[in-house]
Amino acid sequence: MNLYPSHIYLFLIGTLVFFRINLVGMLTWSEVFTLGYFLLRWREVVNWTLQDGMLRMILRAWLIYLLMQVFSDMVNGTLPSDYMRGWARLVFFAVNITVIAFLSGLQLDRMAAFFAGYAFSLALASFQERNEFLSEWKFGYGPALTMGVALVIGWMHSARVNRIGGIAFILLGIVHLQANARSLGGITLLIGLLTILATYFRDNLRDGGFMSVRFLLPVVIALIGIYQVYTIGASSGWLGEKSRDKYEKQTSGGRNILSGGRMEYTIAIPAIMEAPVLGYGSWARHPEYVKKYIYLNGMDPNTYDAEYLMDLGTIPTHSHILGSWAEAGVAGGIFWILVLWLALRTFYRMLGHERLPYRQFLLFMLVFFIWDILFSPFGLERRVTDPAVIMVMAAMQRLLDHQEEGEADELTLTHNRKNVPAWIR
Repeated sequence: MNLYPSHIYLFLIGTLVFFRINLVGMLTWSEVFTLGYFLLRWREVVNWTLQDGMLRMILRAWLIYLLMQVFSDMVNGTLPSDYMRGWARLVFFAVNITVIAFLSGLQLDRMAAFFAGYAFSLALASFQERNEFLSEWKFGYGPALTMGVALVIGWMHSARVNRIGGIAFILLGIVHLQANARSLGGITLLIGLLTILATYFRDNLRDGGFMSVRFLLPVVIALIGIYQVYTIGASSGWLGEKSRDKYEKQTSGGRNILSGGRMEYTIAIPAIMEAPVLGYGSWARHPEYVKKYIYLNGMDPNTYDAEYLMDLGTIPTHSHILGSWAEAGVAGGIFWILVLWLALRTFYRMLGHERLPYRQFLLFMLVFFIWDILFSPFGLERRVTDPAVIMVMAAMQRLLDHQEEGEADELTLTHNRKNVPAWIR
């Protein structure tokens, strides 16, 4: 594999994700880089990005999302400090999409360079504790270690490597569960099991649809098995006292792990139903829903956590879809539903190809992305990493289209880059 400036640029963008600067709200240094690059070459960047059908569709949906966000802020009388940050977040998100698309040329080796930089940055930031959340295994060393292992596996392509990689991920998943990182552990275990079943999917997903039993049955069985393993391990104390305490707290009162772990849904959905079209404006401030959340969680209103939530005043959502819907109305929700559908479609297609480049790593990042869309907020780092995963989706769709048309073999790593200067290839 040849090393080009685009590899270095993308590695740099990934590395700078956890370094921040306060301009129009908080920015990452990655975004300072992408904004500078965009301003210098915006015409080439935009024209090249719009050549891809998937990215063109996403950017059109994003434009409607942005316009609805502006309209929602005008109708709701959003504070200038909030709507400036809300509009800036969406603008930087689109800038990141176009610049990463242009630099990567929708080539998987370029995107691997980005994620190698991101994994390095995540490990470094965890070590230096630049972010309070990164002190926890599930946000810091855990995903960094998993991405590092998966990237190493990704350079090799064989059935034997698939089995070894699957076993490695299963072992890592158990370590994550022991560290009380449930979502990370569950996703890692799932990818480990699906990697071991790579030959099955290769032989059974060439024909049939997204809702076919041949696809759904093993995935559903794997998910149920992981759920049961965690339930037994956490309730019995095999996964440690922290896991058992968290499990007992979140399953009290007849709740299950999902509903107990994502109480924000019980607040966000009723709030959205009251303003489904316009939403509540950028940052969706509504103290009454915060009070309901504190009450439903049995929180003491005088504690630091409760007082912090009240000072913040934003509707609890903890989801890309629900958060965007609450802020920008239906256009925000539809945008992320569209991206979610494209991610699921890419996931399905990838499972049917056993020897794709970086297959196990990209499956891991894709499922993590799907989880984030459903259950994680659209935060600062996600403005950079989400576009990167979207580029993986676009690159993978293009590669699979070429393969199915007989224009590329199973080990194709790159594609032709029309209208891209030679110096950046």
